[in-house]
Amino acid sequence: MSSTFTLYVKQKGGSLDSAQKAVTLLKTYLPSIIAKASSFSSADAVLVDENASPTLLETDVIVYIVRNTAKSIIVKKGGSIAMAESNGNILGLTDLNLKICEVYYDRIYDGSAKELSGACYHEAAHILSNLDNSLHKGQNGFLKDAPDYYGTPTEENTDFMAKHLGRKIKMDSSL
Repeated sequence: MSSTFTLYVKQKGGSLDSAQKAVTLLKTYLPSIIAKASSFSSADAVLVDENASPTLLETDVIVYIVRNTAKSIIVKKGGSIAMAESNGNILGLTDLNLKICEVYYDRIYDGSAKELSGACYHEAAHILSNLDNSLHKGQNGFLKDAPDYYGTPTEENTDFMAKHLGRKIKMDSSL
């Protein structure tokens, strides 16, 4: 197949500079995933302004950056973020039923683009695999529970993402 997988990052809060740098980092993580995924020939990471609503393919992923849990899109759409509200170390959540991934910018250390890109990668893995916190079992690097995003995705992280790339998700970019 010769199609492109796109990971959209929609900035609804936080620093534009951090978001731009995070997307640049995500662009460096994607080629190794595509090299292992037979369903795509290329990949891109795209920063989206909060007022834009790109047309998503049913295999694309969109991760929302919100200022804090009070600005949660998951809550706005009727979901729960109780886990994040009770644990200030959780940088983002994915609601598999609502098909929403979000990262809380106020929890990113000093606006770190590296940490922000890792959190976006992590939440994308949740939605691509359709796995809740069971995703963390047996994982390392960016996909383990309480990950350290100051490295790069491990070979196992890349294998995991490639295995799940292409699953039809049908996310909404207009939130």
